[in-house]
Amino acid sequence: MATFPDASEAKVVVLTLRQATDRQARIKKLLDDAGIEFEFAWGVDGRKEQDPLLNMYDRRKRVRLKGSPLSQGQLGCFAGHANIWRSCAKEDRKYVILEDDVVFNPASLLSFLQIVPSLPPHFECLRLFKNKTRNHKEYEVAEAGPFKILRYTKGPMSSMGYYLTPEAARKFLASVKPVFLPVDIYMDRYWVNDVVCLGLSPDFVSHDYHFESMIGYEPKSGRRPLYIRLNRELFTLSERLRRFFYNLGLSRQFRSTKVSHYE
Repeated sequence: MATFPDASEAKVVVLTLRQATDRQARIKKLLDDAGIEFEFAWGVDGRKEQDPLLNMYDRRKRVRLKGSPLSQGQLGCFAGHANIWRSCAKEDRKYVILEDDVVFNPASLLSFLQIVPSLPPHFECLRLFKNKTRNHKEYEVAEAGPFKILRYTKGPMSSMGYYLTPEAARKFLASVKPVFLPVDIYMDRYWVNDVVCLGLSPDFVSHDYHFESMIGYEPKSGRRPLYIRLNRELFTLSERLRRFFYNLGLSRQFRSTKVSHYE
């Protein structure tokens, strides 16, 4: 069975809940068949378990700015990723993090693991899946083995699979409080956490849609009051302006070529 070289360079971890045994069996088989060593990272079921991150949740701010609270599942998902970030920083080791409901191209994942030692240190976090958000631009900033490194002007709104350095983990943890957004949206706020939003082409991770989401969302409660709608619009405008000006600085920092524009 083939295994990738320099196994100590990057640690592959799969985020899962202890009760999700069907998901664990499926992804374990995929990784075992590819000859990729990995560990399960036990997530937090926000409906049943307590975690220090849950104490950082600012429900009042969340409702004021977004109109509805985060679900317990969303909070648990955030806590699970944050615990992995803590382990990454503590071990001072690069991680490849997969959620348990993904599929991946085994050859591409192996190729990526092989190039990890050669990645420059300023490539601190790379999303391993396609950015499907609307109205974002992609710029090629480097080549690494068979991959092109892309800088996104807008985050991909998912945390299903990503490469993480200890430096990025520390940055995420340093700016995590207060918690009022889902983990993927928090990761996308690179103008706050200072972790540049980067991806790969070709991508090689995607969702397995045979599994239903275990996160759960708060039910919508009808039309929101005017002041909440105004707060939401002001927050959205503020985020767009901050992202715009941060992107201006990044365009000067990274020598890049625009490769696509998604409407």
